[in-house]
Amino acid sequence: MTKIYPPKLRKGDKIGVIATSTPITILDEKQIQQGYKYLEDKGLKVIEHPQCRRGKGYTAGSIKERVEAIHSFVENREIKCVMAFWGGLNTNQILDYLDYDLIRRNPKIFIGYSDFCALLQAITNKAGLVTYMGPAVITFTKPQPLEYSWEYFSKMCMEKHNEVEVVDSKTFADDLYFLKKDKNQRIVKKNDGRKIFREGRAEGEVLACNLSTLLALLGTEYFPSLKDKILFLEEAEDFDCRWFHRFMVQLKQIGAFKLIKGLVLGKFMETSKVSEDQLLSILDEVIDDKIPVIYDMNFGHTDPIFTIPNGGCCKINTYLRSIVFVEK
Repeated sequence: MTKIYPPKLRKGDKIGVIATSTPITILDEKQIQQGYKYLEDKGLKVIEHPQCRRGKGYTAGSIKERVEAIHSFVENREIKCVMAFWGGLNTNQILDYLDYDLIRRNPKIFIGYSDFCALLQAITNKAGLVTYMGPAVITFTKPQPLEYSWEYFSKMCMEKHNEVEVVDSKTFADDLYFLKKDKNQRIVKKNDGRKIFREGRAEGEVLACNLSTLLALLGTEYFPSLKDKILFLEEAEDFDCRWFHRFMVQLKQIGAFKLIKGLVLGKFMETSKVSEDQLLSILDEVIDDKIPVIYDMNFGHTDPIFTIPNGGCCKINTYLRSIVFVEK
C-alpha cells in the first residue's frame, strides 16, 4: 500500500484532542488548560472532544463513544490534526471498529505516544497513512515544557522539509514531578546525548511504537511487518528492567532482529531503574545480528521528545552519529 503523508498544519488550524483509553478527568483542570494554552499560544486552535471527559469504568467512554470521537474528527474538514491527550492501556479495544477507508480518504495528522501507538500502528497499516509518534497534550501540561518537543513537532508536522536531522537535546527531565509536593518544579539534567551499541548504516521505513503496546498487537491484523524496518522503541515509567528484558526476548523469539535494519531506543524514565550496564547486557543477549543500534534518544516518556514519522523513511549512520527522517 502506497503511504500517504497528511497535509502539514498551518497557524490557525484546529487540533482535535481525544482520549483513546484513560479519561482526562483524573487530571487537575488547571493542568489540562495549561496544555491547551501552550498549543494555542503557538498559534493553533484546540478542540477537546466531549468524549475525553466521559467514563466507562477505567476508559474514556465506551468503545462506541471513542470510535465516534475519532470518526467525527476525521470527517470534520476544519480539524487538521488528531492529537492524543495521553495514553493508558486500552486503545486496542477500538481498533476493530474504525473505518480505515474513511481515514484514508480524509488524511490528517494523528499524533501521540505510549498506548496511543496502537491506534497509530493500526492507521498506518490499514489506511496507509503516515502517523506520528510524538507529543500529546500531556507533554505540554508539564511544568516548564522544554521547547525541543515543540521544535520537532513543528519541523515534522508544520514545516516543509525534505529531510529532518535529529539533534540531541541539551537537557532532559525524567522525574515523576506529579508525585512531588511542589508539582511546579522539575529536575532538569544535562543530556549526554545518544549512545551507540552497535555501529552501522541503514535506510528504511520507520516503525515507531511503545514496546509493550507493539507486542499487544502481535498475532492481530494490526501488527506491522517488521521486514526492513528501522525500529524505534520506548517504554513507560512503570516498566522496570525485568519487563523490558522479557519483551526484548519476545522480539528475538519472533525473529524481529533478523528482519529489521536498525534499532533506536528512547530514554528510560528514572523510575524504571534500567541501568546502562543492564541495558547493554540485554542488548548483547538478544541482538546477534549486524544491525546498527542506538540508545538514549529523546523520545518516549522522558522530556523532551522529538517527533517520529511512523511509516515514513529514515536514514541512520552511526559513524556520523546521524538520524535523518526523509519525506518521500
